[in-house]
Amino acid sequence: MAGIWQKRYQRERAAREEVEALLENRNLELYQANQRLEAVNQRQAGEIRLRQRFDAYLLGVSRELLACSVAAPFDAIRECLNRLGLLLDAQWVGLEWGRGRILGWPSLYKGPWPKRQSGPLQPAEAMLRECGLGQGFQAVDTGVRLVVLFTREIHWQEAQQGLLRDLASLLNAFYDNWLAFSQLKRAEQEIHRMSTLRSRFLAMVTHQLRTPMNGVLGCADLLASTELTHEQRQLLRVLSQSGHGLLALLNDLLDYNKIDSDRFCLNDKATDLHQLCRDTLEIVRPMATAKGLELRYRIDGRLPESVRLDPGRYRQVLLNLLGNAINHTESGEVVLSLRSSPLRQGCQVTTAVVDSGPGISAGFMGQVFEPFSQQPGEGPATGLGLSISQKLVRCLGGELLVESHLGEGSRFHFTLELDGCQPLGHEREPVTPQKSGNILVAEDTKANQQAVRLMLERQGCRVTIVDNGREALQLACDHSFDLILMDCSMPEMDGYSATEALRRKGCSMPILALTATTTAEAHRMCLDAGMDAVLHKPIHREALINALNQWL
Repeated sequence: MAGIWQKRYQRERAAREEVEALLENRNLELYQANQRLEAVNQRQAGEIRLRQRFDAYLLGVSRELLACSVAAPFDAIRECLNRLGLLLDAQWVGLEWGRGRILGWPSLYKGPWPKRQSGPLQPAEAMLRECGLGQGFQAVDTGVRLVVLFTREIHWQEAQQGLLRDLASLLNAFYDNWLAFSQLKRAEQEIHRMSTLRSRFLAMVTHQLRTPMNGVLGCADLLASTELTHEQRQLLRVLSQSGHGLLALLNDLLDYNKIDSDRFCLNDKATDLHQLCRDTLEIVRPMATAKGLELRYRIDGRLPESVRLDPGRYRQVLLNLLGNAINHTESGEVVLSLRSSPLRQGCQVTTAVVDSGPGISAGFMGQVFEPFSQQPGEGPATGLGLSISQKLVRCLGGELLVESHLGEGSRFHFTLELDGCQPLGHEREPVTPQKSGNILVAEDTKANQQAVRLMLERQGCRVTIVDNGREALQLACDHSFDLILMDCSMPEMDGYSATEALRRKGCSMPILALTATTTAEAHRMCLDAGMDAVLHKPIHREALINALNQWL
């Protein structure tokens, strides 16, 4: 009986040991599985942290590139490469930007760069051999090539490769913006260069034309005060009108050029608008009378006694609009009207010029403000007047508009908001007797010499003429003069240099500039050189007499 129990015990023990071994194996397998799962979790957590670091880096790069100047982005890009090298623990980071521009951290590498597409670099690559490094990776996009090199062996994970590819794509997008900006900047510089050349050309041409116009109009002015036959006086009137017409065109060209080149400025002052309009009408009344036209003036509403406005530019607009209306109207009337409505601090004034001319066709309305435009079969071209008037009105703060139909005349009008102000006092100027004296004239053009000499001699002045600034300097130092008229542009020594030299020598006599240039810069140059005042060519006898009365 004991033997049976013994055998039974041995069987149960063997079975229990077998179960325990099985359980131990299962526990070992479960432990190993848990270890593998933990390793996977740790690896995934590491990848997540790595991706978070990479994403934070890319976000920072994006912000830096957006914040930096597109015109000069390379300092920001170098900083991005520096941070990339520290992030990946790389020995060298390089960027080929566009065609030939190379950036590197910590130093430059001029090449040769790998010509393959994105991916790991093999040890056989020339760049790795020359840099003495073991491994690398290259990310290529359309306009950029990004290379990262290491000394140690790198097991390239998808996160690292994705970082470099995303960075290359980001830099390429910025490169496209930089390239577009660079092309736009070059185009802008070329436009500015061409605009400057055009401005200089126009200034030179108008200067060269105004100089002989001084002789033409000066001599015409002198002839008008002599005994002439009726036919000669008619011819002189045509000569004078043509000369003043050419001078007006030159002035229009200068104004058009100033406005287009942003060198135009307004000179606002207290202005009696009502009186300004009446005075302007009197200027064009002879033109209207010669064509048998009625010239009328209407005002609706109450104007302030004085408003703040540039009277010269407002008058120029009126003269252009009235002159255009008279030129295109053969019979009937031309009306200048003002409509005023009060504002809290001033008034709103609508200025309109209405004519009974042939009108403007619907197809030509879009071209009426273009320079020298001409409606087919309808009178003379518009010249520069309407185009300049449109630009001037915009500078004044309004918009010049036109309403017209064929056969019904035209209406040009604009509205300005004007501030009221205290009127200027009008004191009666004392009558100044005519003055004369010993005058030195420095002028290199023979026609202008003759015209100025005759004007001065008829005022009883003694006149000495020289051809250039050097002769003027010598004569002014050796002789006593009451006044010097100094042309600005002369051979050997110009008027600016001669005036500066005279002032350095202690010369205190009045020096008046004679110049065909009407820009503010030229006026300032004359005053900076030491000249006391400026006379613009062509010089009119009245302006010259006023200057003599002021400075002698």
